[in-house]
Amino acid sequence: MGKNVIFTLLAMIYLLICVVASLNNFTDEYVLLAFKAQITSDPNKILVKNWSQGSSFCNWIGITCGTRHRRVRGLGGSIPNEIGLLPTLQQLDLSRNDFTDILKFICLNGLTWRIPNGIGNISALTYLDLSTNGFSGNIPQELGQITSLEVLNLSINMLEGEITESIFNLSMLQRRSFVSNSISGNLPSSMANGLPNLRRLFLYSNRLSGEIPGSISNFSKLTLLDLGNNSFSGRVPMNLGNLKNLQVLALGRKQLTNDPSMLELDFLI
Repeated sequence: MGKNVIFTLLAMIYLLICVVASLNNFTDEYVLLAFKAQITSDPNKILVKNWSQGSSFCNWIGITCGTRHRRVRGLGGSIPNEIGLLPTLQQLDLSRNDFTDILKFICLNGLTWRIPNGIGNISALTYLDLSTNGFSGNIPQELGQITSLEVLNLSINMLEGEITESIFNLSMLQRRSFVSNSISGNLPSSMANGLPNLRRLFLYSNRLSGEIPGSISNFSKLTLLDLGNNSFSGRVPMNLGNLKNLQVLALGRKQLTNDPSMLELDFLI
């Protein structure tokens, strides 16, 4: 069985869900059993052995119930920190595990699972995709330890705080995407110094502010730069025109004081 399948199962087991308040206890159990039925691969028989009728669902592995009404409050936790015990793993794709198509009446707005710090111990990892989940909290600085990383996709989550500086030192990184989160703060002036191979940078739809650093012009291999739908202010660095490989540039123009169209670029959005 492939490693991706195993870790997709882990993510499924540890997803946090909240059930609509009007459901009674019988319906809570019915929903959980329906959820179990959608899982086609359970190599360790975790759900088969534990999630069964005849015992209170509040005692099932991974289930949290309210203390007063004994209603399902969550199927929770996070990707286990032990994932870092696989140092030779090269690709990890846990994208699109939000179950919105499977559990139509499940509320996924309260997800509180986080990216585990132990993921930084997977030293051979070249591809990491955790997009379209419910990850919250800060981006762990331990990601900066994965020096072999070439693709990092954390898009469409609920991540917040500033981008950890350690990620700006991943010299092998070619594509980084943090689209649609709540990441804030300024982009560091030296952000391009440790990323000589970066080709695509997606930071669209966050809460970034301050000036766009002119050092972005040092991304000599950059072909796409998307900083739109943020709160950048000040002037657009004119030296962005020095990016000879740049094909797509999206900055947003709400608070920028000079027109990005003044730049000599082949393709501009």
